[in-house]
Amino acid sequence: GKVRKRKGENTSAGDIGLEDALLSCNVPMSTLNPEALGLVHRLDRGTSGCLIMAKTDEMHALLVSEFFLRRTQKVYTALLSPSPAPDTPTEGIIDLPVDGRPAKSSYRVKERYGDTASLLDFEIHTGRKHQIRFHAAKGLSSPVYMDNLYGYGETAGSERDRTKQRFML
Repeated sequence: GKVRKRKGENTSAGDIGLEDALLSCNVPMSTLNPEALGLVHRLDRGTSGCLIMAKTDEMHALLVSEFFLRRTQKVYTALLSPSPAPDTPTEGIIDLPVDGRPAKSSYRVKERYGDTASLLDFEIHTGRKHQIRFHAAKGLSSPVYMDNLYGYGETAGSERDRTKQRFML
């Protein structure tokens, strides 16, 4: 969990958030969003990948506007298992609503590992929560590897199972 502390204050928790780690090293962070200092963009909880953080309020505002105006290109690589059906095109567009809201992703199969798994690039044209995970599972019938929310058995979606391991996005 996230631990907030003032400079020089000790904490007994062994796990602190990135924001607090940066602040403890005297790295300046934007204060435009007091709930998440400097945070501009992140992936779903439990995934590995890039965070975008801003050190100044000016850069934070600029980066947020770039994302809002969709001037950023967001390409993510995901391991899907099992592989999409053999007759699935190697490139395509998935235009499938997520939680009732329009969502569009392009995909390209980079490599197939037989029927077991495939490595794909996804470019998202909208920014819906869980968009790649949902489009992989529902649009390609091939969930992101180890994604318990959209792809693995009766326990899919339980909080306990989602926190056990990171999925491959």
